[in-house]
Amino acid sequence: MKLMGIRATADGRVDGAVVNVGESILAGLQEQIGCGAVDVVRLSNQIEAWVDDDGAYVADVNPLATVAAVILGRPRHAAPLYGSVVFLTADRAGDVRSLSPDQYKAVMAAFEHAAAALDRAEALTAALHQ
Repeated sequence: MKLMGIRATADGRVDGAVVNVGESILAGLQEQIGCGAVDVVRLSNQIEAWVDDDGAYVADVNPLATVAAVILGRPRHAAPLYGSVVFLTADRAGDVRSLSPDQYKAVMAAFEHAAAALDRAEALTAALHQ
């Protein structure tokens, strides 16, 4: 079985992610994220952001995924997300599933808004430091 989601890397790339759960969901997520231990950040509309549990110690901050997660319901005061982040969903029983077409569109729209917000913030910072 394969789960379809979206992966955002710390260097700003966002693309479709195929999580191969042949062995286990955990192994598939570890492969996509590039880590040993994973953790889940629950967002609105049953969307989940899967992260490296040790990311704050071993990976770079992921500003794009952090801002997108806030747009998708994460509290603004929450810690940033680090490293590669995989966005999937959960069903009513709590089992990890592929993003629905509507969820996929919502996550991609959040990334578009996040990129625009980060670009504006960068431009403002540059203008203030001239």
